[in-house]
Amino acid sequence: MLSRRPKVSLIVCTRNRGSRLLDFLTRLSQFEPVPGGWELIVVDNSSTDSTPAIVEEFARSASIPVRSVRAGVGGLARARNVGIAESAGDLLAFTDDDCYPRLDYLRALVEVFDEYGPGFIGGRVVLHDPTDASVGVRDVTVPKEIPPRTFISAGAILGANMAVSREVVRTIGGFDPHLGAGTSCLAGEDTEYLARAAWAGWSGRYDPRPVVAHHHGRKPGPDAIRQARGYDYGRGAYYIKFVLDRRSRRTYLKHWYWAARRDLMEARIGRPWRELVGAARYLTSRLWRPEPMPTFDDQQTPAPAHVAGQQPRSTPDDALGEEQGALHPHRRDPRHGSGPAHSRRQDDAP
Repeated sequence: MLSRRPKVSLIVCTRNRGSRLLDFLTRLSQFEPVPGGWELIVVDNSSTDSTPAIVEEFARSASIPVRSVRAGVGGLARARNVGIAESAGDLLAFTDDDCYPRLDYLRALVEVFDEYGPGFIGGRVVLHDPTDASVGVRDVTVPKEIPPRTFISAGAILGANMAVSREVVRTIGGFDPHLGAGTSCLAGEDTEYLARAAWAGWSGRYDPRPVVAHHHGRKPGPDAIRQARGYDYGRGAYYIKFVLDRRSRRTYLKHWYWAARRDLMEARIGRPWRELVGAARYLTSRLWRPEPMPTFDDQQTPAPAHVAGQQPRSTPDDALGEEQGALHPHRRDPRHGSGPAHSRRQDDAP
C-alpha cells in the first residue's frame, strides 16, 4: 500500500436526488474502519436541485475525506470517468446514490481483494424495500470466478456494487461514454467495462460478502417494465461492441445467437429486437458523436482536499482499439496471476 494514498476510493455519481441524498451520505459516514483508509468521491452530474448545497455541507462536516466535483456534461459513464480522474485510492469502488451499502461494505471489498487479488469484483445487490420490483438486483450467495477473456453476461456484476484495481484503470482507461444512463443505449456501461478488463487479461470475481441494498423505488408495473427494457437496449450495445473486436467476436456471437434463439422459442420477441435496436444506437452514436475514452495511466495523486463544486481536471483522451471505440489488445504474461504483465499507455499496445 502506498503512503499518502487511501486504500479505497468510493465513487458515487448523483443527479437531482437532494431529498434523499443526505440519508445516503450519512450512511457512508458510519462505515466500519477500512485498513489503509478510504475517501469518498461525489460527482454531481449537473444537478439542478439542492444536491450541490447538500454535498458541500456534508463535505465540510464529514469525518472522512470527501472530494466533491461537478461534472460538466451528462451521462453516468462520463460522470464515473470524472470520479476516476479525481480518485487517489489503490482500489476504486462504485455504487449508486439510491443504494445503502452495509456498514462493513468497504472492509469486505478490501478483504476480497486481499484474498484473491483479482482485477475486478462485484457483490450482492439486494432490495432495500421488499415491495419494489426485482430489477437492478443480484442477490446471489454463491461466489463465482471470472477468468480472463471469457464472456460476461449482462448483470453478472452490477454497477451499484463493483470495484476495480488501480492497475485495471491504468490498463483499459475509462468507461465508454456511449453507454449507460444518459445515452440512447440507456445501460450497459458497467458490464462493458468489466468485460473490457477481462479481455485485457484481468480476472474477476463475484463475491457475496460486499452487500448494498438498492432502493430504486420502482414497483411492479410500467416503471419496472420500462427499466428492464432499458437493460435490453444496453445489452445489445454491449454485445455489438465485443462482436466488432476480432478477439472476442466468436465468443459473443455464439452467446448472442443462442440467447436470441431461446428468447424467440419462448415467444419473447421484444427482447432480441430491443437488443438489435440498442446495437444500432451504439453504432450510430459512435459514428455521429465520436467521443474518445479517457486514459488514466499517467494520473497523479490529487491533493488531499477538494472544494465542493470544483470542476474536474482535464484528462488525456485516447481512442480504443483498431476501430474508434473498439477494444485494445493487451498482452498478459501467463506466469503472473490475474493481471497483465505490465501496464502501459493504450496507444503503445500492439
